[in-house]
Amino acid sequence: MALTWITGVCWQATRLEWTVLRRVKESWVIHTQGHAEVPPNEDGVAEWTAATLKPHVREFRGRIGVALPMDSMLMRTALLPSTDADELRGMADLQVDKFSPFPVETMAIGTEALDGSDTSTLVAMATIKREIVDACGRIFQDAGAPADVLDVAALAWWWGMSARGLVPAHGVQVFLRDADSGLDVVVANDGKPLIFRSLSQPPADSEDPEEWAGECAEEIGYALTALETEWGVAMTPTLHVAHVTADAPAWGEALRREAGLESVFYHGVDKWPTVSEGVARRLAEPAEPLAMDLAPEEWRRADQARAMRQRLFQAATVFMAVWLLVVGGFWTLLNVQRGRLAKLEAQVEAAEEPAEAVRVLRSKMLELTQYADRSHSALECLRVVAEVLPRGTDLTSFIYRKGNTLTLRGDAEVADTVYGFIQALEQTNVFPEVKSEGVSTRNTPQGSRSQFGVTIRLPGGSEGES
Repeated sequence: MALTWITGVCWQATRLEWTVLRRVKESWVIHTQGHAEVPPNEDGVAEWTAATLKPHVREFRGRIGVALPMDSMLMRTALLPSTDADELRGMADLQVDKFSPFPVETMAIGTEALDGSDTSTLVAMATIKREIVDACGRIFQDAGAPADVLDVAALAWWWGMSARGLVPAHGVQVFLRDADSGLDVVVANDGKPLIFRSLSQPPADSEDPEEWAGECAEEIGYALTALETEWGVAMTPTLHVAHVTADAPAWGEALRREAGLESVFYHGVDKWPTVSEGVARRLAEPAEPLAMDLAPEEWRRADQARAMRQRLFQAATVFMAVWLLVVGGFWTLLNVQRGRLAKLEAQVEAAEEPAEAVRVLRSKMLELTQYADRSHSALECLRVVAEVLPRGTDLTSFIYRKGNTLTLRGDAEVADTVYGFIQALEQTNVFPEVKSEGVSTRNTPQGSRSQFGVTIRLPGGSEGES
């Protein structure tokens, strides 16, 4: 069944944002969009719980994709020598085991194909602590809107930039987006994202940005060094800053200067698709052959079980409605059918005794007919066999079972004589089936002899019976 509704959710520490898409013919259109700030708890700390989330999930519809913030995960890109989804997933797991500081069994891993050729695929790999994934899953589950897919916020807003044509097709660019708890960084070369990082929260406009810019410039320098060593790209990049404020942030120029970047461009995020829209669009048209999903396998099994229960409930509802519709008529006809059934049972009982007598007579007649038929008697069969028996061939065994099989055993001077004998038996058209049991060679005082066995099915015998 084709999807009709999809909900994309951007889940951050203090803010929730969602977009609901509705399918109209062959395209997806925005049905509703919204956002909410997390309310503080009794201690004055902003923290999402199922209770605080539940009032907002009433607007969610269809499949739900939730984007997790990038500051809670590690991301890498790699060019893998395969285009098969299963092979790419296995290769990515090995790569994650190399760069992740935590045991793989404590992490959730997701992989997405960014670009590819006939023999290789550029993939983005993300890994996050399983406890964070489980906590997110419990909150959405308890709120009544279990997540189907866990996406990465950076990939969602990268989709928004690419969809609006804001990513240059050539050169190296450093993209920064002001997120809830820091800055998401994507370093791209020729329109392809190669480096994903997360930086600390930028300073307020009233604070001095120089110290913060120095620290972030060092991180950007590491990213550009990795770009050169791992991907062989060396050129002066440009800086692109996406800001949520009305005016360009003061720290943009300081960061460009400290990082030694060529120029800086500012983009108001109100001109971009929201991150939640990116999540929903990516869920509607997932990347091929592999799309990012950090949700554990048991979530998918639970989704399948939940969908199965829903289908069973719908089927049960339809069945109950139909049953209630026809039960009245059935009850009315029941007594009439019982009367007819009693009459039929009486008729069957009356006819059963003569019918049994007819069956007995028919069985005896068939037996008499079979034994009276001499066309396939033992003597007749022996006559047919003797007529086609070649010179130099001796029969050592002739076992006749009337109405069943005839078994022959013997030997001959050469194997070709045996094969000719079997073929001659088949060409007589007297026997329904002639089956060879094989030819073997035996040494005798008179010389080498070819032993053989043949099973012949007689009329009345079961096919394939020996």
